[in-house]
Amino acid sequence: MTIINPVGRTRRRTSEPAIGPQLVLTGALAAVLIVTALFRHTMSNDALLPSVCVSFLVLAAAVSAFGWTRPASDLNFSYWDAAGVLTFIGIIIGAMVEPEQLVRLVAGERPAN
Repeated sequence: MTIINPVGRTRRRTSEPAIGPQLVLTGALAAVLIVTALFRHTMSNDALLPSVCVSFLVLAAAVSAFGWTRPASDLNFSYWDAAGVLTFIGIIIGAMVEPEQLVRLVAGERPAN
């Protein structure tokens, strides 16, 4: 017996625009921006950039988990695409973190200005 669709997911072709993933992406970007603006004055500068990176990656994981339950469309912007954008932003921000910045953060030292 051949199993054609073992997971039970099918792709539905629709002509209607997918507005949900765009709203999720916009909301995630706004949430990170607001949290970063609020914690800018309370967190040290060494801890701010890694925490923004982690928050983007956590939101990407949440969006991809949500997208796992939704059928993906072929032509429209999907939840998988939104998770990919958030992951890409998180990786780029993670690449901007200096190694000395993390050493100071772990050691508990203050940056010398």
